[in-house]
Amino acid sequence: MLEWTNQIIAGIRLARRASGCSRVLIGIEDNKPRAIEAMNAALHPVRNSISGEYPTRGKISNGVKTSANNDNITVVSVKTKYPQGGERQLIRSILKKVVPTGGIPPMIGVVVLNVATVAAIAEAVICDLPLTHRVVTVSGHGVADPGNYYVPIGTSIGELIEFCGGLTKEAAKVIVGGPMMGIAIADLTTPITKTTGAITVLTEKEIGGAKFAGRQTPCIRCGRCVQVCPEHLNPTRIAHAVKNNLLDVAESYYMSACIECGCCSYVCPANIELTGYIKTGKILVARQEKRMPE
Repeated sequence: MLEWTNQIIAGIRLARRASGCSRVLIGIEDNKPRAIEAMNAALHPVRNSISGEYPTRGKISNGVKTSANNDNITVVSVKTKYPQGGERQLIRSILKKVVPTGGIPPMIGVVVLNVATVAAIAEAVICDLPLTHRVVTVSGHGVADPGNYYVPIGTSIGELIEFCGGLTKEAAKVIVGGPMMGIAIADLTTPITKTTGAITVLTEKEIGGAKFAGRQTPCIRCGRCVQVCPEHLNPTRIAHAVKNNLLDVAESYYMSACIECGCCSYVCPANIELTGYIKTGKILVARQEKRMPE
């Protein structure tokens, strides 16, 4: 958003034309003030000569700050809260609308695109270029030189880590994605794909390497997983149903509505990998319905 601002806005305008939508909202978390400033500067190139502020027809409503331009493109500053970036959560936060369980945003007249997608749209339509690269964030105390890199698709994760100075002595786990929703890998020849947004390298201390630190104990029915679930599910009931191979019961608790954000696993005092059980349950159901090979 800081470096490809105009390209992103061009992609947004192209997507709006293709979808026929009448209004565009650019949601940015409030801990990224420079990105908000950059987007506003691109949308409002003429500043008020007296105040130095951007002209706006926006308002502050329900704690969400907005600023709009004549193209009806609005920059919305939203509260920094995980998992705010999920499309269902973003729609609920900005539009106060709820996507039906099992449904998709277009069912309520909304299309959600991330900045990488709209930047790629601009490259494809304006520059006639295929999607050959993507920006990948390499992060964590287990890598020597973390940062954001423009990486050719197909590059191995090992090559990218070497380009970042290699692993540190404390490195213990390489994750494709972020620490909450990412998937740990054992093979560094795994390639970067068009959906790879981040590589996170965690240390032994960060993954709880101490003896018994991650030992699983029985569920105490504390309800913390229910409190933090952004989809208002009951993760522990779903997980126990999967554990006992009661997939119909797990489905009755709306297992398919889980967005696999990892919040339940993170707060569980018993160290139960609730998200892992739910992911497994979804795979087992998909295999039963012949939507996934055995």
